[in-house]
Amino acid sequence: MKIINKQAIEANLPDMSTLMAIIKQCYIDFSDKKYVVPPVGHMPLPNGELHIKYGISDVQKYAAIKIASGSYTNHEIGLPNSYGCIMVINANTGFPEYMLQDEGILTDHRTAAAGALMAQTMIGDNSARTFGIVGCGIQGYFQSVYTCHALGINQVLAYDIKPENIQSLTEQLAKHDIELVPCKSIKALCESCDVITTVTPATSGYIIYDWLKPNAHINAFGCDTEGKQELTENVLQNASLILADSLAQCSHHGELQYLYNDRSQQHIKRKSTEFGTFLKDQARFSTSGLTIADFTGIAPQDIAIANAVIKQ
Repeated sequence: MKIINKQAIEANLPDMSTLMAIIKQCYIDFSDKKYVVPPVGHMPLPNGELHIKYGISDVQKYAAIKIASGSYTNHEIGLPNSYGCIMVINANTGFPEYMLQDEGILTDHRTAAAGALMAQTMIGDNSARTFGIVGCGIQGYFQSVYTCHALGINQVLAYDIKPENIQSLTEQLAKHDIELVPCKSIKALCESCDVITTVTPATSGYIIYDWLKPNAHINAFGCDTEGKQELTENVLQNASLILADSLAQCSHHGELQYLYNDRSQQHIKRKSTEFGTFLKDQARFSTSGLTIADFTGIAPQDIAIANAVIKQ
């Protein structure tokens, strides 16, 4: 088994536009049932959590197992808050061929590429391109860089409960010639933005429908386990279109977990579809009004980005 370290992985990552195209195709293939994806494994840790995602592709010769773990307090002892690695297995022999010791960087990039893809797709040719990020940690950085690239902008409105996080992100984005504009409240951010990306570990909704622009688009990332929540229920109820990376996962541990299986909320199910179904035939869907993309992270993303690095 060949071990590939973080430095080698970073040197062989596809550029942002190429990775977005790879992620788009993996979503389409996933919704076309070209992947076998068992349920995600979740395990709480004392100060964080551990996720296991794995699957196999009909269109590639590899299966993959990804472990992503971390603690929200690691920064206090000089460690990154998140970590990860991917084992790549030959689907024909069952033998592991590669261990990608990426330290979580592949998850960071494939997640940000997914957000940028959906922001670019949903905003289309609309000249209104004000982008806001709620949560200024590591994923706030990657989402900002990728989404600014995808939308052709160089300014981000941002909110975080910790001023030091905003300052740190300001300095990081300046290296990419991206200006960060701090917002005093989430309400102020929502009222100003056409695209909003949320990347927080919140356990109660904080995005309120009345704050949003009529044609806003939300990329919701933080709710990736049972009990988390970033969007209040009235946001989902008033959306014109809800997109899910995986309807099975999002209705179990994404934003949809709170309404999707409620018999009194069947209209939620009727206006929900998977990214892949939407991306394959966008003309079938109306994107006017509030739109939401619910991200829980799917194994095909990990298989796709791992395969891209290996090919390099």
